Amino acid sequence: MTTASKSSPRLYGLHDFRMEDVSYEIATLAPGQAWFRPPGVAGYFYHVLSGSIEVSRPGPRTGRLSETAGARDTVVVGGYMAHSVRNPADREAKMLIGSEPYEHLAWLGATAAIACHRAASGHPLMRRLLLAMDLVIEEIANPETTPDQLTLERTAELIIFYFFRMQNPVTGTLDPFPWSDPRLMRAIASMNEHPSRRWTVDQLAEVASMSRSAFSARFKAVLGETPMRLLAAIRLKLAARRMLEGSSIPDAASVAGYGTEEAFTRAFKRLFGTTPGRWLRERRAS
Repeated sequence: MTTASKSSPRLYGLHDFRMEDVSYEIATLAPGQAWFRPPGVAGYFYHVLSGSIEVSRPGPRTGRLSETAGARDTVVVGGYMAHSVRNPADREAKMLIGSEPYEHLAWLGATAAIACHRAASGHPLMRRLLLAMDLVIEEIANPETTPDQLTLERTAELIIFYFFRMQNPVTGTLDPFPWSDPRLMRAIASMNEHPSRRWTVDQLAEVASMSRSAFSARFKAVLGETPMRLLAAIRLKLAARRMLEGSSIPDAASVAGYGTEEAFTRAFKRLFGTTPGRWLRERRAS
């Protein structure tokens, strides 16, 4: 197994693109072998080099959601989703696994629970995605050079944006995204810089130099979320990161701006689908 990763995890703001937690590895699955991935703060992708894999997760209505991928296909799993990866064939499967901090790109829009980008799809961006994957493979698997983390971080950004762009089959653009509106970005940056502050919509609108009504309408139209819902997600992801770094649940809740552990637990369960304690145990067990 070949790996290239960075230690000392850090919190990403939604406006922050220094992806220091990006990690890649080339791994193999024996026939019939399966891995289980607990819920985590990163999203995963599995780029099949040879053989085939099946990626699945529990689904509340269908029982299971799954995608099967062959050589040169890429399966993407959004962050915070428990899932399994299995080799259903009678020969070894080899893949490039990417672990990337999707959470700081949450405002780009919701991704499917599991999505498969197929090499034979004919999508106009597929050639570019495959070139980016090949660049990562060359960077981490070339015995003549040491993997360069900065190169991997920049390539990770490129790969993630291709994933989001390929969800728009009409124009291949990142739509919607708030870079085009510096007013919204000022408000998002303020949320990230001071997540525990008792923000109101009026205060965020003032940061954005907009009226409350115009700010709320624009925010919802561009991000698909209300300001308060996005703020809650930022706080909970901060708390999750702090717990992974060793903070107790009460301390993480306090840093994230929750007055009581009970309120924190309720909010955490709404976003992650489980309690903070169970989520942390699953992460540590992995």
